[in-house]
Amino acid sequence: MVTPIIDGHIHLHEFSDDEIREICWRKDLLLLAVSDDLASSRKTLELGQRCLNVFPAVGLHPWEVGDIEDVSSVLSEFAEMIRGSSTRAVGEVGLDKKFVPQTYEKQVPVFRFFASLAAETGKPLSIHAAGAWREVLEVLDELSVKKVVIHWFTGPLDLLEEIASRGYYIGVNAALKVQKKMREVVKAAPLEIMITESDGPYNYRGLRLGPHMIPEVIEFIAGTKGIDEEEVRRVIHRNFVSLFTS
Repeated sequence: MVTPIIDGHIHLHEFSDDEIREICWRKDLLLLAVSDDLASSRKTLELGQRCLNVFPAVGLHPWEVGDIEDVSSVLSEFAEMIRGSSTRAVGEVGLDKKFVPQTYEKQVPVFRFFASLAAETGKPLSIHAAGAWREVLEVLDELSVKKVVIHWFTGPLDLLEEIASRGYYIGVNAALKVQKKMREVVKAAPLEIMITESDGPYNYRGLRLGPHMIPEVIEFIAGTKGIDEEEVRRVIHRNFVSLFTS
């Protein structure tokens, strides 16, 4: 039996209905479907009910935090969702000093809220940390969060050892095809902390990212590490499954 490939960070709710039908029932693919806000979280949970290969995550993206007026009401609804059995993970949540630094102070308590719920429920946390890699780790340490994937990790390479020592994972993104820093991360990081991802259907430097690109990521990792592609698939599958087992 061929080991399934992993797309550990995908905005499935943004794909067309036809694309969702094509992605949803693939037996060779497992997905962690993340959300951006309440509306997308509801849709992602619905997709999780329809699609056997989807692990649905709910959350409030840091890019969306600045637009929320009644934060307490929104977070109260998220708390109910996260404590529910349909939600398998929390994300996409986090901190962003790179793209939306103007809302950073508002982002911090929101991220702490989601991290606390992840610690309480034991559900994995899928984190956006652009420009705030160290700050995110400080919050996770303070709140004793155990199950973490740092999405599209392009932070300082000297943080990889700390991430590995905590048992956290990093997202290795399909953008490595055109992004030098992502390729450098693959070279420096141990396979045992990697989870492949697409962040689809995000458009990045002329690429429309999606699960169809994951085999290329596996091929690059295998070539960089000097190991067989099936071994890469096996280890990444094991890493992904570990997020959802105690």
